[in-house]
Amino acid sequence: MTMEGGPISTIGVVGAGISGLTLALTLQQQGVDVVVYADRSADELRGGRLPNSVVRYGATIPRERALGVNRWDGVELGSERIYFSAVGAPISFSGPMPEGGSCVDFRIYLPQLLEDFEERGGSVVIGAIDDLGRLADDHDLVVVASGRDISTSLFPRDPERSTHSAPQRLVGAGFWHGLEQLDPPGVTYSLAPGAGEMFQAPFLSRGGVVSAVLVEALPGGPLAPLVESRYDDDPQAYESITLGLLRDHAPAIAERVIESEFHLTGPLDLFQGALTPTVRRSSCELRSGTFAVALGDAWIVNDPVTGQGANLGSACAAELAAAIVEHQAYDAQFCAEVDRRLWRIAEPVCRFTNAFLEPPPPHVLGILVAATQSQGVADAFTANFADAAAMCDAIATADGAARFLESATSDANAH
Repeated sequence: MTMEGGPISTIGVVGAGISGLTLALTLQQQGVDVVVYADRSADELRGGRLPNSVVRYGATIPRERALGVNRWDGVELGSERIYFSAVGAPISFSGPMPEGGSCVDFRIYLPQLLEDFEERGGSVVIGAIDDLGRLADDHDLVVVASGRDISTSLFPRDPERSTHSAPQRLVGAGFWHGLEQLDPPGVTYSLAPGAGEMFQAPFLSRGGVVSAVLVEALPGGPLAPLVESRYDDDPQAYESITLGLLRDHAPAIAERVIESEFHLTGPLDLFQGALTPTVRRSSCELRSGTFAVALGDAWIVNDPVTGQGANLGSACAAELAAAIVEHQAYDAQFCAEVDRRLWRIAEPVCRFTNAFLEPPPPHVLGILVAATQSQGVADAFTANFADAAAMCDAIATADGAARFLESATSDANAH
């Protein structure tokens, strides 16, 4: 297609995750010619193993509405609040999720977006890409939005932006029957000092509404068996271990377990692994004059402890789409500008996430205690999960925490 006021441009998008599909759908809406390269078809995505337990919230929700892919707005399962508690500390509060949260199994969500793109006239090529360089012959710009091996060789780790060189948590996520939902529904965030974190949220799965339980285990800590044990070896033993560790380290979740009904929804409904928080170089030259830009997990991998990854991917995809539409030449200068624009979005998210991987300093504990005592502070704190820059300002220093508490208290008193 010909962009208004410019030459013919074609964009190749490698990867059919939330970042790649948000970018493709946005460019398609703007009249840009896009080809999506997906390693699996929509049906193969639907039949696969649980990839994550992503909660989409904040600006991601209105962005999906603008793209016309908000197919789950009417589903009565979303998350309205964040319920926060800490074991062994006087901390327990809840506050609203900005724009609400949508909890849909990515084995439902991603295939639908892929089919939406194709039904609107988009071109999809299924199959693994062994050589990204050959795509340079067909496209003016290649966007790599898949974090698989091929992208890691093209986009090396950026040591100045990468805080960690090893996983900070062992991560396990599963879908479960036998957990009563909160009213109003929401994400339960249970902090277990010395062990890690455990989360629970209602999710629309292939079998209906279930509970997702996410475990963030400190390596070598008491929650590690939930990630290191194999469910297939002994399902009953795995479920028993899970229930016991919930009781010890996440009582706010365990108290809602119906023991006779508590079991994993299926052997494919469990993810276990470890992620190293990493920022990679954001672009590379594939062949003379043709560049590739990294997006999503190909660029940044954040630990899921703050639930930011998919929402960051959606935000960066929208910003990259805007840059592509604004420019006619996708050269080194374009890549440098994209890096600046996307890093402005991503840097506070990385800082926020990395901060939550560390034991909370006294000024952060002070915010959590104050949130327990004041609904206004609780509301302001949970709102910051959708505003990483504001969260960083609040938790980075004791002075920032004091300013946050003063502002939250003043706003609460004004109402």
